[in-house]
Amino acid sequence: MTMIVASDLEGTITAGETWRGMRDFLVENGHERAYRRFFLWRMPGLFLFRVGWVNERAFKERWILGLLRLYKGFSQDEMAAMAEFVAEKTLWPTRREAVVQELQKHRENGRTVIIVTGLFEPILAHLARKLGAEAIGTPLAFDENGRFTGQTAKPLNIGPLKVEQLQPYLVNGRLAAAYGDTQRDIPMLELAEEPIAVHPDKLLRETAVARGWRIIENAAQ
Repeated sequence: MTMIVASDLEGTITAGETWRGMRDFLVENGHERAYRRFFLWRMPGLFLFRVGWVNERAFKERWILGLLRLYKGFSQDEMAAMAEFVAEKTLWPTRREAVVQELQKHRENGRTVIIVTGLFEPILAHLARKLGAEAIGTPLAFDENGRFTGQTAKPLNIGPLKVEQLQPYLVNGRLAAAYGDTQRDIPMLELAEEPIAVHPDKLLRETAVARGWRIIENAAQ
């Protein structure tokens, strides 16, 4: 039977934020004006988010999907360049070394490590290679000319969808451990023999404490 370890990525393996890297790529590649328009248009919503009047997760999803639309019309090569930039400049430098080391030990012990995340697949692919892991993310949609449509090909791979995506791996395998950082990772963590909460948000922390799950803190770098 295959022993599997699953992990979320943003907030769990890395403290970096994808949207910041995507913003920086636009600014550094001649699209600063488009980003400024995007930011100004969303300032009222940003204010409501900062004062706690809108749901944090819902706001962040709308933000990242709105930012993604600024890449509409980019070629596959341009999207690949963006993905490498975000992975190398934003996410990998801010990796949580304690978590990375644990995942490496799992691999050394013969376990299959799978990153299950809402992160866009081109970016995820770079990080999965560095970690020697398999990956399940959110695919992007391209038209018949190879141009990015500005949309994802499937819904963001978050919450219960992570569990669905893991099921084929569990037909002949067992989820030995799982790592996550937010309440949306709870369904995945509940499948694991060893659930680990990494810098958890409030609800995940409460759940972890109540159920005796291990908590990793101070794992930034």
